Amino acid sequence: MIIMEGHKEAVIRKIRAYGIIKDPELLERPDEPVPLWVLLEALLHVIDRLEPSDDRPYD
Repeated sequence: MIIMEGHKEAVIRKIRAYGIIKDPELLERPDEPVPLWVLLEALLHVIDRLEPSDDRPYD
């Protein structure tokens, strides 16, 4: 297991909890660049959580 700095570990823990990025290999290497599609997919996932679609109730 790789030792991470405290703030990075906290960020990774939140990403896992929210399910933003599910690929464990990406989460184990926080200092390495990720492909653009991974970043965009994570961003879209967050947007989907913030803006409910028309078929989901608001409450």
